Amino acid sequence: MTEQSIGQRIKFLIEATEFSVRKFAQAIDVSETNIRNYTDRGTKPSSDVLEKIALQFPQTNLEWLLTGRGAAFKTDSDGGLTQTNIAGKKNAVNVAGGKANQTNIILTECERERDAYKAERDLARQEAQSLREQLAMKDQLLAAKDEMLALLRGGYNRPN
Repeated sequence: MTEQSIGQRIKFLIEATEFSVRKFAQAIDVSETNIRNYTDRGTKPSSDVLEKIALQFPQTNLEWLLTGRGAAFKTDSDGGLTQTNIAGKKNAVNVAGGKANQTNIILTECERERDAYKAERDLARQEAQSLREQLAMKDQLLAAKDEMLALLRGGYNRPN
């Protein structure tokens, strides 16, 4: 049996959580390039990176991550594998054929930011629409003013 490197274990963790490398990197606030260096080039992660993984994915068995010994995920008191998401809710992890599949979607910080940007974009669109309506009203008022001036000038027989 061949010994797995820490990079291979990180790669397994990424696959087990069904994250892309980019999403995983964003979740632990590390550059995607660094993650690829760990998984593809054999670069060893710093203790800071390992701490970020431990904090973001608390159900990961740290002994397995560091040494390759033991199961990849901690077991719940009932023996089932779980993963705790950012909000602290537990999501079931189904292990079949050596590959773990997460059954619930984890809402990452990136997805929260995306939703916040969508809300800001919608608000900006509403504000732009309101400004367009105000401009149309301004144009109507200017046209009415010009008409009033024309009537007033005509009433006094003035050319201008």
